[in-house]
Amino acid sequence: MKRTDREKSNKLSRTSSPNKQIVDVNQTNTDSPFQRFIKSVTIDYEKWHDGMSYDLEAIKQASPNESGKIEQILVDHIPKDWRDIEALAQIDTPNAQKAIKKAVRDPNPKVQIAVARFAPKLISDRQKTQSLVRILQNEKIFDGLSQALDEVEEYHPEEITEELIKGLLSREGEVAVLFAAMLFYIYGKAKEPFDMNQRPFFLTFNTKNKIERLSAFLELCKQLKINPEKYITKNK
Repeated sequence: MKRTDREKSNKLSRTSSPNKQIVDVNQTNTDSPFQRFIKSVTIDYEKWHDGMSYDLEAIKQASPNESGKIEQILVDHIPKDWRDIEALAQIDTPNAQKAIKKAVRDPNPKVQIAVARFAPKLISDRQKTQSLVRILQNEKIFDGLSQALDEVEEYHPEEITEELIKGLLSREGEVAVLFAAMLFYIYGKAKEPFDMNQRPFFLTFNTKNKIERLSAFLELCKQLKINPEKYITKNK
């Protein structure tokens, strides 16, 4: 289940996954690949809301000279956007790879996740894990957490699972709901990362009442056969 499905399940209004390419309605047949790319870099509300990429087809069709110009624009672009990483990954030159590796330390969590998504071979598992842990600990749903959870669906070493469990007690209610659903999926108790059949239970985590949250946590631990003691002690 990708980000839009997870978000709808919690009745939260968020953007869709960044998997659509920009199609510029003003584009003409006489535009060069470079010109088409430049047009696509201008992100209006619709493109932002729909999670549209830059014009990746224009990058494929660009001449070597145009490709070099596009690469330099992407490398120099500050602050970076996830779209920059996606485009640099397609260009895949040594200079582009260098920029992608540097982006692992970018303050924007969406950029960090884009590195893991579009250029996984350029970072170590340790770097990927550390980046995901930081996001699970700190970020909000609109600020990279949804994209991080998309990665966690397929990549969840012990450090990631531990952070999800701890977050059930420490994160905001709506975040804890998503963590509970993901844990059910990881532990094989759900067929998808947000099982709508079990949504009523997941929503019990969306409370500011510590006693109610603890009760939900203990029930989850019981169902997933997790020892709750060490997590309760850490959150006292």
